[in-house]
Amino acid sequence: MFVSKIELQNFRNYETLSAELGSGVNVFYGNNGQGKTNILESVFLCAIGRSFRFSKDADLVMNGRDNYSVSLSVGDDITNDISIKYRTGQQGLPAGGEKSARVNGLYLRRLGHLMGNLLSVIFSPEDLEIVNDGPSVRRKLLDIVISQIYPSHYFDLQQYNKIISQKNVLLRDFSTEKSGLSELLDVYNEQLSAAGSRISARRLLFSRELEEYASLKNSEISAGEQLSFQYYSNFFTVSALETDNFEDYSKKIQSEFDEILSSRKTREIERAHALYGPQNDDLLISLSGMDLRRFGSQGQKRTAVLSIKLAETLLLYKHTGRKPVLLLDDVFSELDETRCSLLLGSTEGFQTLLTTANLSELPRKVRDNAKIFFVKSGTLKLI
Repeated sequence: MFVSKIELQNFRNYETLSAELGSGVNVFYGNNGQGKTNILESVFLCAIGRSFRFSKDADLVMNGRDNYSVSLSVGDDITNDISIKYRTGQQGLPAGGEKSARVNGLYLRRLGHLMGNLLSVIFSPEDLEIVNDGPSVRRKLLDIVISQIYPSHYFDLQQYNKIISQKNVLLRDFSTEKSGLSELLDVYNEQLSAAGSRISARRLLFSRELEEYASLKNSEISAGEQLSFQYYSNFFTVSALETDNFEDYSKKIQSEFDEILSSRKTREIERAHALYGPQNDDLLISLSGMDLRRFGSQGQKRTAVLSIKLAETLLLYKHTGRKPVLLLDDVFSELDETRCSLLLGSTEGFQTLLTTANLSELPRKVRDNAKIFFVKSGTLKLI
């Protein structure tokens, strides 16, 4: 799988862009603020349906315009082309704007159906948040990769988030003593248990695979330091079954989820908020037995994050038989020679789109075999 062509219109600082890419390494270089990362963002948008920068769709529209479009041509894959269009909210349109997507020319009824059509992994300096920030960042890490392998996971997340919002509104209404609220809460809990158990089962099983691959990569770089994960949940006990069967784990988790929602129902009513479920799950990351977030050095954290990202790449390939497109956003300025070598060695055979402000940061072998674009003020020039 590789992106053979990118076409942008009114996207970020690109009024129009049409660029043909190589199936190997593609380098976008230039000064900061010229639009290098925007190109990577457009590819990730077509894979996941949203930006990796936590930006709203309206933020992606070029200043002074009311719409954007992104189109990708894809080679060596069952997906031939992907396009996304967005128009800002105005008269006759939803307040948040109108967004649509097509794959192989066919309109997608739901944006979630983008998942799995284009596989992609993003590396960026902000990835240290995986270690340093709160649980939501690590849940997002797992959910993005899992959803590309199992698109049903994405829809479970959507369903769960919708029901949990409704449940929280209901719990706040209990103080009004309306009739029938207790019975409706039981209905919501039943729905949450079904979707939530599938979400946590997928996360738990995938985190174990991720640990295996990431630990091997981390050991290669760090002279044997052992990277390990511990999945944390406040509504079920993480324990091994005789098999790694998803359905078995899902049933076990659902049984415990049902029990805790029933036994702690009064407590949630008193707190007027949903207290239990996968919205609180976390992935605790340790290095040689110590909490990496609290005790790890910057170098150890960078190594761990790099190892996790490389493990994501390998697992996407393992589960789908399709090689993801790798997006490397200014990572070489953050890595020493050893880490650079491991990263480049691990990405051979995968299409790679990378940004840099300085070509000399890249090994000569990469520069000699790459397709290089100079980026300036929203324009590309092939050199």
